[in-house]
Amino acid sequence: MRLRKCSMKCKEIIAAGGAHCDGGFVFWLLGLTFAAFGVVSDTMNIAILSVEPTSWLLLAIVFCLSGIASWIAWVLAVHLDAMEAKSKEDE
Repeated sequence: MRLRKCSMKCKEIIAAGGAHCDGGFVFWLLGLTFAAFGVVSDTMNIAILSVEPTSWLLLAIVFCLSGIASWIAWVLAVHLDAMEAKSKEDE
């Protein structure tokens, strides 16, 4: 059962796939940077930019999860592109 109809067309999803991959990489890289800030500030017992270590680690989790969501959108675009190519090949 389909819950809702997607507002984007297949071609639009495929075209946006590269941007989702790039965005996912940037979010993932920021997440790793925030995790490093959290570990360093906890080890040295300091607050970097007046943010506590736990907050840095929570920011890292949020950004890494956002990166994963962007990569899932990229995987969907690649999958739709492969399905479209296969259907053209079968014709």
